[in-house]
Amino acid sequence: MKRNFFAPGVYGLVLLLLVSALSCRRWSGRYIIPEKKFIDVLVDIHLADGMAMDNMRYNEAYVLDSASLYESVFNKYNITRAQFDSTMQYYSAHPDDFQQVYNKLTARLKRMEDELKAKQDTTRQDVREEE
Repeated sequence: MKRNFFAPGVYGLVLLLLVSALSCRRWSGRYIIPEKKFIDVLVDIHLADGMAMDNMRYNEAYVLDSASLYESVFNKYNITRAQFDSTMQYYSAHPDDFQQVYNKLTARLKRMEDELKAKQDTTRQDVREEE
């Protein structure tokens, strides 16, 4: 009598392992932040850098610490510095993918800038009409 090595329970286990392996992206055993979330993180990091630079220009007595701003961003997205660093390493090793991420990032920042300018123009127009 032949034994069926792959019993129905084994198929389920293999399927479960496959699904769990595909559910989070890993590279060399390191967690890689999913692209959409990574772009969100990068947007906030760029905005934090802008805040810090703007602050330095207008307030020399109080300097915003980039590291603490970055930690705030990491906390917002529930990631660690190590996860961010390993994601940066992954994309550094895959420059074509990194270019696509940065294209999406710059497009989002440009869209945000355009929206802000439109609001400022509307506000200026409203002020002129009140005068």
